[in-house]
Amino acid sequence: MKKKGKLVIGTTMILLFAAGFAVLRNDQSARDESQESTSQTEPNAQTEETAQTVSMVQIYVDPSEYDAAVESENDYVSIYQTTSQETVIGKIHRGSWATFISQTEEMVEIQTDDGVTGYIEKQSASIQEVTLSAVSKDLSNFKVVLDAGHGGEDSGALSTDQTIMEKDLTLATVQTIGEALTKAGIQVSYTRTEDRYLSLSDITAASLSEEPDLFISIHYDNSEIPNSNQGLTTYYYYTGAKEMAETITANLSSSVALSSNGTRFGNYYVLREQYIPAVLLELGYLNSDTDLSVITSDGYDQKVAQALLAAIKEIVEAEE
Repeated sequence: MKKKGKLVIGTTMILLFAAGFAVLRNDQSARDESQESTSQTEPNAQTEETAQTVSMVQIYVDPSEYDAAVESENDYVSIYQTTSQETVIGKIHRGSWATFISQTEEMVEIQTDDGVTGYIEKQSASIQEVTLSAVSKDLSNFKVVLDAGHGGEDSGALSTDQTIMEKDLTLATVQTIGEALTKAGIQVSYTRTEDRYLSLSDITAASLSEEPDLFISIHYDNSEIPNSNQGLTTYYYYTGAKEMAETITANLSSSVALSSNGTRFGNYYVLREQYIPAVLLELGYLNSDTDLSVITSDGYDQKVAQALLAAIKEIVEAEE
């Protein structure tokens, strides 16, 4: 099966691309026009952006054994040192991606995102062809998918008095972010633009169909004990997205009046099951009265939007 997308996993893949990301631009015609223009002004110049097709492995998900909402041992596949399956050297989460190395009749050799090389049973491997190229170096070609967390019957987190729902705040925040990014010339798509429920698989499918340079899922946090936690948190899953996540964290921390919990690894479906740069933002705790006063203050969404715009500009400039 051949797919096109933006890949951020596998140490081998990261080393192949100077930017640390392997991505597919969905504007092939724009690339062709750019190359034609370059050849007219610099006949001997070679294009800096090249595409490459590589084989990747997505760990197979058996719907009868896999519940995305509940973590269990069934969510992991064993990685063996050799094809004899005598020694287990690690585990990999179902639905996640790894670099394909080789295969036998019964086993597939992979390299995980954290550099573990070993074998998994072929029945657990979905080998797919993915076309890769460099991150866009032009802001007008940079594409972002914005995901407003929760929606419909899924209200998400609630304020302490239960009058403010996360699903409403995320949608409003995403709309403000989208307007700011669009005004700056960035291409923006949304997983939802109204109050409706999307399954996690619906969200990832919608995102991957757009082949973006960056997926951003917007959320507001919640703690078991009201007023026990505060602050912003940025999550990533694959190491290739970590630098982008850190850039976003730095810009958010300097722009909004909330404490920062930094950049963290997050085992979230919408991050794990996409082979594109993806981050999930928790923009404060709804059941923290301190955070809520900031979150609901005038201009908060706009500050978040401008921080993300600044972060994306830094990401694009780093590719030049």
